[in-house]
Amino acid sequence: MSTEWYLSLSAEELQCLLRKEGVRHSEDLTKEELVELLEEIQEDKIADRQMSNDIMKLKGKKYDIFREQISAEDEGSNFEIPEQYAETQITLLLRDPFWAYAYWDINRIELTKMKEQYPQMEILLRVYELSGFGGNPKEALSSFEIPIQESDTSWYINLPTPGRCYIVDLICNCSPEEERQVFKLAQSNQVESPGGYWLDHIDELKEHAEDLELFLSGLTDRSGIITDNPLVEIIVNSTRCSIKQNKSREA
Repeated sequence: MSTEWYLSLSAEELQCLLRKEGVRHSEDLTKEELVELLEEIQEDKIADRQMSNDIMKLKGKKYDIFREQISAEDEGSNFEIPEQYAETQITLLLRDPFWAYAYWDINRIELTKMKEQYPQMEILLRVYELSGFGGNPKEALSSFEIPIQESDTSWYINLPTPGRCYIVDLICNCSPEEERQVFKLAQSNQVESPGGYWLDHIDELKEHAEDLELFLSGLTDRSGIITDNPLVEIIVNSTRCSIKQNKSREA
């Protein structure tokens, strides 16, 4: 605010401005003294703001230097995540009722030693189908093997029956051409493939025409295209035989 503006105000208005600035008992001052006091207050405010700005700029520079140091340290400590680790292990993940995904690591030192001892060795995935969660692979309902390459680290596995539990062994067949000598390298966790309500209650669909009609209404989408769903296909095939038998009896 300029001196001319202050001089344009009355003494009472100048005193009011001083009271807002926290100055009391200015009634005995002349108008020139009031203006001078207000100008000093404004100058002090400007100086404080300038000092605050300088301090903030200094802090900003310190922060920039600190950030540059951190960035330099980060660049020096960057490392790539290894594709394989020293521990031999296998993990099984459920993708949907018909597919699971297995991934594994094999200790390179152990594998090298086994290859030196058994030059014809091969690596396999042995998949066990269990009746329930926590079942023993030795009492599996069925099992099958998938040959894999040494360079493989993951595999999609087609699950034969929904509503069952599965577990996978990572095994090494050391004598593929002679009597089999198999070593289990690692065993995965168990996963349970959900079967769905109707898969466990197919007899209800066979006996109740309304439920079957409601279920079949979901075979196509709104455009009339048949739904590609293996679970639905299993149920339809199971009920189809029953429908044919009932028709033959009626005839």
